[in-house]
Amino acid sequence: MTDIEYLPYKAVNVFINREYLEQLLESVLNGYNKLSKEKQIAFVKLFRQHVNVLGFRNAIRAPLSMQIKAYSSAFEEKNEVVPFTLSTWVELNSSLASEVEDWLDAEGIEVLDRDRGFIETEGFLTDWPKKLTFDKLVNNFEKAKPNVKHNRDDLILMVLWISGKLPPE
Repeated sequence: MTDIEYLPYKAVNVFINREYLEQLLESVLNGYNKLSKEKQIAFVKLFRQHVNVLGFRNAIRAPLSMQIKAYSSAFEEKNEVVPFTLSTWVELNSSLASEVEDWLDAEGIEVLDRDRGFIETEGFLTDWPKKLTFDKLVNNFEKAKPNVKHNRDDLILMVLWISGKLPPE
């Protein structure tokens, strides 16, 4: 029996610059209210549980700039924050997620569930395809899906989350 090697969910932060992370979190905070009521409630519950804004008992009631700052710190420091954040973000960007899933499937890369919760013994797999750089990934996706509009960083993060894999370095 072989052991599966996982990196913690927060290891994804190595591949995300702070400015992009703040844009992503702002889009999640501005968009979660477009989800079903059940998902909105679940998001707010997890947000309140893991994100603390000084001076506010309920972080969701803080000004947006303060929420983003606290949320980005939590995303970088707390393993539990990454899955609920990226699952929400993927749902808010479902058309790109569908295109990425189709492309990953065509490339022979396993597709995981878009909506994953935190499981302490799991994280990102380390079996990233050899010689697949982010530039090559973007070029291959654009060749296969020339009509799909996307932001480079969104595409890369979407591939990382849906595949559940991170490059070794």
